[in-house]
Amino acid sequence: MIYLDNASTTKPAEEVLEIYQEAQKSLFFNSESLHAGGEMVREALDSSRKYIQKKFNTKKEVLFTTSGSHANQIAITTYLQQAPEGRVIVSPYEHPSIAAALEPFSKQFEILEMPLNQKGEIDLAGLAELITDETVLLIAQHVSSETGYILPVHEIAAMGAEQNIPVHVDGVQAVHKIADMHIDDFTSYTFSGHKFNGTKGSGALLIDHKSLRPTNIHYFHEEGTRNGTLDVPSILAMTKALSLDADIAHLEKIYQHALTRAVDANFTVLKYNHHAPHIIGLLTPHFEGQYIMQTLSSRNICISTGTACGHGLLLSDGLMHKINDEHQEADQYIRISFSKNTQINEIDQCFEQIETILKGVALDEPS
Repeated sequence: MIYLDNASTTKPAEEVLEIYQEAQKSLFFNSESLHAGGEMVREALDSSRKYIQKKFNTKKEVLFTTSGSHANQIAITTYLQQAPEGRVIVSPYEHPSIAAALEPFSKQFEILEMPLNQKGEIDLAGLAELITDETVLLIAQHVSSETGYILPVHEIAAMGAEQNIPVHVDGVQAVHKIADMHIDDFTSYTFSGHKFNGTKGSGALLIDHKSLRPTNIHYFHEEGTRNGTLDVPSILAMTKALSLDADIAHLEKIYQHALTRAVDANFTVLKYNHHAPHIIGLLTPHFEGQYIMQTLSSRNICISTGTACGHGLLLSDGLMHKINDEHQEADQYIRISFSKNTQINEIDQCFEQIETILKGVALDEPS
């Protein structure tokens, strides 16, 4: 099988699985237990927190979550429970978990989308006009999960800092994909282990200590932000995955090769001024993306037509804006995404099959 849906999830590395299995055997204790077993687990978790802080060169609090979506929910709830009312400004490229986290607050707060320019990128001047004294939170993905667009999160963070507004950044698609992080520019930052060759079931929220608050008086884990026994093996696996070589240079090589093959096949490439090297968003040459995806799947090649959390159907407002600017239709969209394990010959095989599919459809059309 050729797997090109790595923005959805990645294959766990062998070193990661070894750590996971060993932790299941020897660190199965509850981190809240007061006996020696619980102390062993707490020491392991403390080591993981310190490693993550060192990796990101930050003193932010490290809270362990069940996923990136869960981390986003904790962050947004933490901020908005502290504010009686106001304006929340969110990028139009966000993962569905952001809308889910905002929904309970939709009647209490005015929620606005950041404006876009003609290229489908964040219009920073327009955003500056939206920020008022009533603005209580800015939210943006670091990298779009649909297109690989690197949003201007540092410029957004500077606007927030100037007016003392918290800035939450979803970094799920950025960790191990772009080298220049500087997360201390943001009030909080989230990521998820299974996006960079860890196991599923663990994520992290990195948040400024001054912003941290319990989200529920009945929550007793992770500084009162969640309930549920911590999945220690998954957390240690995530930490191990974070320590492995990201091999961003290889991702960039794969991306450029896929870009060339896509253009040669007459696809429209959704391009931005700043782009992560592991996702390429494409519009098919007037055939439905769903048909191409399903036909490739029947040939053991996996791509996608949208975020897996939306069953491959939900497209963000930002992506829709970009597609409309190309004068094409949403059902022409497909996403191909890579990991450091992806090989050039896999890209070639994928596009050879795509070209065969497109020729077959063309032959079936009435003359």
